[in-house]
Amino acid sequence: MAENVMVHKRSFRSGGGNPSSSFKTGMSSSGYVWNALTKMQKTILARTTGTATPTSYRTFSSSSLAVTTRRSSSIPKLRQQRTLVRRRRQYSTETIHQNPLVLGGPRAVKQVTYWLVGGCAWVFSMVVIGGMTRLTRSGLSMTDWKFQYEHPPLTLEDWEREFDKYKQSPEYQKTNIGMTLEEYKFIYWMEYGHRMWGRVLGIYFAAPLAYFSYKGYMTSKLMKRLGVFFVLGATQGMIGWWMVKSGLKQTEEQKFEVPRVSPYRLAAHLAGAFTIYTGMVWTTLNVMNPVSPAQLPTAAESLISATKKLRKAAHPLAGLIGLTAISGAYVAGMDAGRAYNTFPLMNGKIVPDEYLKDWESKGWRNFFENTAAVQFNHRVLALTTLVSVSAVHAMFRGNSALSSQSKFYINALMGITVAQVGLGITALLYHVPVELGSAHQANALLLFTVILNLMHSARKPKKLVFVKDLWAHKPA
Repeated sequence: MAENVMVHKRSFRSGGGNPSSSFKTGMSSSGYVWNALTKMQKTILARTTGTATPTSYRTFSSSSLAVTTRRSSSIPKLRQQRTLVRRRRQYSTETIHQNPLVLGGPRAVKQVTYWLVGGCAWVFSMVVIGGMTRLTRSGLSMTDWKFQYEHPPLTLEDWEREFDKYKQSPEYQKTNIGMTLEEYKFIYWMEYGHRMWGRVLGIYFAAPLAYFSYKGYMTSKLMKRLGVFFVLGATQGMIGWWMVKSGLKQTEEQKFEVPRVSPYRLAAHLAGAFTIYTGMVWTTLNVMNPVSPAQLPTAAESLISATKKLRKAAHPLAGLIGLTAISGAYVAGMDAGRAYNTFPLMNGKIVPDEYLKDWESKGWRNFFENTAAVQFNHRVLALTTLVSVSAVHAMFRGNSALSSQSKFYINALMGITVAQVGLGITALLYHVPVELGSAHQANALLLFTVILNLMHSARKPKKLVFVKDLWAHKPA
C-alpha cells in the first residue's frame, strides 16, 4: 500500500507525451508517488476518447524511474498532450500529503510535529535537571517516594518532619551534619522539582495524545510507538527511586565512604533516559521527514553511494558516543570527576598506578568501582570519540555527492564534539562546578541528538514497486 501520496506544486512543460517527462520530483518529504496523476490520466483518456483505459507497467527504485506505456488505441498525440497539460495545470496549485505516521493532511502533521518536538525538549530538560540535582547533592534529600502526586511541605511543621527523616539518612550523618533547615529546603526543592517535572511531562504527553487520537490523526503504528514511550517514562520514575534507595542505605563496603547512589543504578537510569529520548527524536524525525534525500525518486547514483558509505560510518560512531555518555554515569556515580584534576596526565602518569588497585578484591568490578579506572576509561573513550568524529568529518566533508542535510550534520557533529571535549577537560580542571558539569552533560545529549539526525538523513534507499496504482515498499 502507499505510504505517501503527494501531488506537488510544479511547473509543467507543454511538450512530451510521457507523463513522467513533465515532472520533477524531490521537492517534499515523500516525492515518489504518482498515483493521483496516473488515475487522473486514465480518467481523462477514457472520457475524451471513449476507449479502454491504457495499461501501464511501471518499475520504480530510489535510483531510477522507468515508465513503459502500452496503448491499445490510436489517439491523436496532440489532443492527448493538450488534455493532460490542461488538467495538470489545474492540479499544479494543490498539495495532497499523506504522512506514513500521521493522518489528516499537512495541518495535522504540523500540529503533531510541534507536540513531539516539545516532548523531546522536555525529556532533554529532564536529563539536564537530573544532572544538576546530582551535582548539587540534592538527590537524597527526599527519603520516600510515591507513584502519584507528592504534596510538598508548606508549613513549618511539615518541613521539620521532612528534615527529621533526612537526618536519619547516611548522607546527613556523614557529610551534612549541622545543616540548617533553610539549607535543607534548597536541596529538597531541587529533588522535588525534578520529580514533579517528570510527572508534568506525563500530562503533557497524555492530554494531546488523547486529542489527536480523537481527531483521527494517529496511525496505529505511531500509537504503538507512543504507547511504548509512555510505559518507559513511567518505568523511568521507578528506576529513579530504585537508584535513590541505594544511597539511603549503605552496605559494609560503603560504611566509611561518602554516601552516594549505586553507579550501576545511576548508569541504568541515564541509559533509560537516553533510550526514551532516542526513540522520541527518531519518531519526530520520521514525522517531519518520512523520506531521506537518498530515497527520493530522482536521487542520483552518486548520492545513494555516498549515503550508504556515510551510513556505515555513522552507526558505529553513534554507538561509541552512547557508550562514552554511559561511562560518564560511572564517573558521576563515583564522584571521579573530583579526583585526578589534571590533564592529560593522572598523578603524573598516562595510566595511573591505582588503575588496577581493586582487581584482586573486586575483579571486573574494579573497572566500574575504582575511581582511577572509571575516570581513565572515560578519558580514553572521549578521546577515541574525538578522533573517530574527526576521521568521519575529514572523510565526508568534501563529498559533493552528499545531501545538504548530511553535510550540515557532519560539520555540526565535529564542532559539538570539540566543544564537548573542551567542556569535559575544563570541568575536570576546576573540580566539576555545577555550571560546567551541567553544561557538559547537556552538550553530551546535544551531541547524541546530532548523530541521530545524521543517521536519519543517511537512511538507506528502499526498493519500490508499482502495484494496482499504488507505490508499495518492497523489502530489499
